[in-house]
Amino acid sequence: MIRTATAEDIPRLTDIWRRAATRAHPFIPAGFWASRAEAMARRLAVAEELEVLEVEGRAIGFAALDGDHLEALYIDPEVQSYGHGSRLMAHAMARHARLTLCVYSRNVRAVSFYHRLGFHAVDQRREPEAGEEETLMCWER
Repeated sequence: MIRTATAEDIPRLTDIWRRAATRAHPFIPAGFWASRAEAMARRLAVAEELEVLEVEGRAIGFAALDGDHLEALYIDPEVQSYGHGSRLMAHAMARHARLTLCVYSRNVRAVSFYHRLGFHAVDQRREPEAGEEETLMCWER
């Protein structure tokens, strides 16, 4: 089930984010993610649109959007590769005619995932906090 997040979900979602981000970005030190957990929790708490994917009563992933921009999409590493990310993206794409997102360019798995969904790269830039190149991607219905 996909549902709107509640304040009670934020600690679980932050934990999913930290573990999934650490796994997806081995080129960034794990301490980078741990040091930003509180800031991420604050961002999630005020997200314009925060949707939770719940399976058997447990949150296993989420999508955070600010207007037509996907700020975050994370799935618990324990249940990745079962189509949960695609399910959350289909939900977001059904509700928006256009979406943009930024993804670290070296996260080849994520870049490929978004390409498969119909996103295309529109710009490259350096993300200042991690000092990594990121790709701005766009999808339109």
